[in-house]
Formats: sequence, C-alpha cells, structure tokens
Amino acid sequence: METGSDKLFKILRNSAKKVSMGAYDETDSLMELTNTDKYPPMVAELAEAFGMMIVKVESREYNLEQLLYKLQKKNRELEETLARVQLLESIETHLKKFVPKSVQDLISSNPENPDLNKHEKNISVLFLDIAGYTKMSETTSRDKMNYLVETYFSEFLNIIVENKGDINETAGDGLMILFQADDPTIHAFNAVSAAMGIQKRTALINDSLKEKFSPVTVNMGINSGIASVGSTRFKGIAGDRWTYTASGAVTNVAARVCSFAKNGQILVTSMTSQHIQNRVSLSDPTVLQLKNVSQAISVQEVWWN
Repeated sequence: METGSDKLFKILRNSAKKVSMGAYDETDSLMELTNTDKYPPMVAELAEAFGMMIVKVESREYNLEQLLYKLQKKNRELEETLARVQLLESIETHLKKFVPKSVQDLISSNPENPDLNKHEKNISVLFLDIAGYTKMSETTSRDKMNYLVETYFSEFLNIIVENKGDINETAGDGLMILFQADDPTIHAFNAVSAAMGIQKRTALINDSLKEKFSPVTVNMGINSGIASVGSTRFKGIAGDRWTYTASGAVTNVAARVCSFAKNGQILVTSMTSQHIQNRVSLSDPTVLQLKNVSQAISVQEVWWN
C-alpha cells in the first residue's frame, strides 16, 4: 500500500523526469513541498534542492538560447558582410578592366587617401595606330572589325604588361601607352621593347589570318620626357567625370610622331633614343617639323638587330 511519503517521493520523481525533458512547470508544486510545517524535513529538503536545480537549469537554458540568438544574428551579419565583400570584389574585377594599372596601384597602396593629383614625372609615351583603319571599317563588317581589333589588341596587351606599360587611352584604331620608372633608361627601353614586340606579333597574326583578312599595319611613335601625370576632373551638369592621364608636350609629340610613321615603322624621338643607345639598332636621324610644334624634332626608326 502506497504511503504518504511514497506519494511525495513520487511527485519529486515525476518532477525530475519533467525537468530532464525540458519542462519547468513543476516549480510551484515543488515550492509547496518545501513547507516543513506540512511535509517531512527530508521531503522539504529534496523539494528545495529540486527547485533550485530547476531555477539554475532554466537560467542556463535561457542564457544558451540568448547566446544562440546572438550567434545566429552574428552569422547573418557575417553572411551579409560576405555578400557585400563578394559584390565589391566583383565590382573591382570589372573596374580593373577599365581603370589603368597605375591608378589601381595608387589606390591599393593607400585605399583611404590615394594620391591621384598631377605630378611632374619623367616617362615614355607610346602611341600605336592601325593604318587605314577608317578605310578598312568602310569595307569590313562591324563584327569582323571588332574581331580584328580584339584579336590584335589582346595580343598587344600581353606584350605591354610584360614590359611594364599601362594602357592609358584607347580609340577605335589606336592606343596610348605610358611607361613609368625612376630611371629614364628603363622606361624608355621598356617602351621600345614593347613596340618591337608588338611589331613582331603583328606580323605573326597577319600570317595566321592571311586566308581571311588583309594584313594589318601598325605604326608607332615614342617620346620621352617630363609630363604631368595624374587625374583630371571635368565638371558638368550631368556630374563629374575623372580621367587619369599624362599631359603636356611629351604626349603631344609622341602622337605627332606616330602620325608620321608609315608601313609599320617604330619612330622614336631623340629624347627617347638617348636612353637606348647601343641596346637597339637605330636609323640615321631624320628631322621632322610637326604640326603645332615650334621646334623641329629629330626622329629615328627602330630596327631589329
């Protein structure tokens, strides 16, 4: 026969089972059993011990739930941050296709405050022009012209990068490429080396496409000297437009010299040739009177050794 004590211990046992299953609704019943005036001291002590256990377990479970909530919130924040980082990386990847390498380097070296102001620098400028581009575009479909330009320029890009050049501006039929280095003999030779590589690669591409297209002629002009290198800001009603380039007489002369080059020539000014003496073969000097340039310019053709 079940005694009163047995009933009390049964209540304690059932309460313990419920607590083990995560139910904490027995607290009131246990608190009732702690009344020593109504229940034996042993039962009251056990009930009090169980009650304290429930309070502590419930508190710890609550703390764990709060910690889990914080972890879930932090995880969502990390996921959002990762998504933003991936988006920024995607934007950066696409922007690199349009932003000059020199600008990328300036921003990477000081992301918070990159120095994009104009500075006087000794550089070499290479202008490259596809001869007869306008006439060719009149007789060749747009798709074929795009294919030709992309085929040649893609190959040129590899050579330019290998020689530390930076494509600064592009037009349908030409490129403006900057070469920078602390030592003028280095950037001058890099510019000439790139031009010679482009000349050689043009011949190879012409040969590979001879069954489909007429050969392409690429003329080039190179000049070296002090130029103003940095960003230029254009302000208008539609907003601001920034460009990063080299300006001044050095750039203008390089462009004019390129316009005199014929039949795939590489022409360099005396400002460039003085830095590459004995490193490449040069023709005898020729004096040119360039448009909008007051003084005559001495140029030489670069030849293969």
